[in-house]
Amino acid sequence: MNTTVSSPNSRIRVSVKHVAFSASLSHDISNNVKSYKIIFDKIITNIGNGYNTKTGIFTVPIDGLYVFDWTILTHSGKIFNTELVVNGIPKRRNNADSGRGRFISSGSSMVTLSLHKNDKVWIRKFETAGNSMHGNYWPGFSGFRLA
Repeated sequence: MNTTVSSPNSRIRVSVKHVAFSASLSHDISNNVKSYKIIFDKIITNIGNGYNTKTGIFTVPIDGLYVFDWTILTHSGKIFNTELVVNGIPKRRNNADSGRGRFISSGSSMVTLSLHKNDKVWIRKFETAGNSMHGNYWPGFSGFRLA
């Protein structure tokens, strides 16, 4: 079965089995909280409407094998640790460390997971307090259904 999916620049036809999203962060994050969900607030692509910019959660619309990647960027002299979480369980971690005098630092991670309909996936900061992440559309969170 096919469906028409609208994007700001075009209309394309895709199978309902296709799922893909990509979102970025428009603003800096800086606080002393040790753990919290990162809400990537600007949608680039959201085929299948699985990603929610209000909650920062991707809800799996159909069973399958999914690939996720995310990139973070720290401010000068800061460290920012993140992890990809599925239904409350950490699956993969990422680190950006500019704490040794570098201007900025980035970190990227990718993971492939077998997921089921209605599983919840998000990125959260963990462990370290007092750090900051640079926004301005540099950081991003993306995912797609592989099979």
